[in-house]
Amino acid sequence: MQKQNNLCKKFSYLRCTTAVGLAVIATLAVSGCTVYQPSFPPTVLRNKITVTESVERLELYGGQAGLNLSARDESAVVAFLSQYASTGQGPLYVNVPSHDANKQDTNKRNINNSGAPQAHSILQPYLAKMGLSDAKMQTGQYKVAEGALAPVIVSYRRLITAPIDCSQGSSLTHTSNNQAYGNFGCAQTANLAALIDNPKQLLAPYGFDNAYAARRMTVIDKYNAGEVTASDTPETQEVSATEGSR
Repeated sequence: MQKQNNLCKKFSYLRCTTAVGLAVIATLAVSGCTVYQPSFPPTVLRNKITVTESVERLELYGGQAGLNLSARDESAVVAFLSQYASTGQGPLYVNVPSHDANKQDTNKRNINNSGAPQAHSILQPYLAKMGLSDAKMQTGQYKVAEGALAPVIVSYRRLITAPIDCSQGSSLTHTSNNQAYGNFGCAQTANLAALIDNPKQLLAPYGFDNAYAARRMTVIDKYNAGEVTASDTPETQEVSATEGSR
């Protein structure tokens, strides 16, 4: 009986030693095949939102009598100037075509000379309606070939977020080091950049306006009198969860 117990102990020891040895060999084999790779930096560092400058332009075509806007042209002008009012940087540029001075075409030279004043007279009322009556307009010329149909170009500069290329360069399953793939988070950053209406928010914070002194004194007087300082909530903003659940 004692010999059997000793035999069992030896067999158990041998089996345990074999298992440990196999585990060590497997660990060495796996570690020998693994290559160390550093962790990826955060997506805000790998996929940065870049602010750049863009030029928005509107082309207005005129005839022998000069600029004569149709209803469709007027809608385009209103939309263009509305965008300039909200995102424009600097003055509004008005560039008129300039044909070859050696060509003796009096009618075309007259159209070119009158293009800038006509554009000013057309744009100024729209700017005044948008509260931009003091907006600066700079006039220039650009050369075109003789006889070419050339428009009056109205343009301005604005800030935009540069598009982010999120093309996938490697397999999504290539994560041997238990890290996210290299382009992880790029689509989220690209969508955020596309949603930003005013890129100046990324360059500098908004400034604070001066405090409203009259309202401040009203709140202080109510506080000193022990009254509620909050404004009354309009009835149209009061919502009852019990009424909505019926």
